[in-house]
Amino acid sequence: MRSLLVVALALAVASCSARDSAVAEDGRERLVGLRADDLRLCAGVPNLTASSPGGEFWTYDRTPPASGVSAPVPVIGGSLSVAAGSTCRVTFQLVDGRVTRIGYSAESALPLSQNAACAPVVQGCLGMVDRQQVRRE
Repeated sequence: MRSLLVVALALAVASCSARDSAVAEDGRERLVGLRADDLRLCAGVPNLTASSPGGEFWTYDRTPPASGVSAPVPVIGGSLSVAAGSTCRVTFQLVDGRVTRIGYSAESALPLSQNAACAPVVQGCLGMVDRQQVRRE
């Protein structure tokens, strides 16, 4: 019974992580063209900024609280530790005051959910784009 509960919990965590990873990937495409002021409005003030001939770079770091779920999941030939927490760094490149590219640098214990921790950084912006509260051009 306990192993069934652990497997169900692991599947739930993996499902949420896969969904969040898809949100992050959606943001990589749908936020291109967002104005700098709108990015500040929906994502907040960046942790780091830098400029180069290629434009401005705004970086957001996300480290979730230490709490989370960690459980060993039995697999063929051993076990896989499933943890709900991970970290992410999102960097937006801006040229002429508009987002041109988004890069993710994430760390995750879950396979196929590499950028899941980045979803909260872009989720608010995607919501504002969907509600047409900000414009992409």
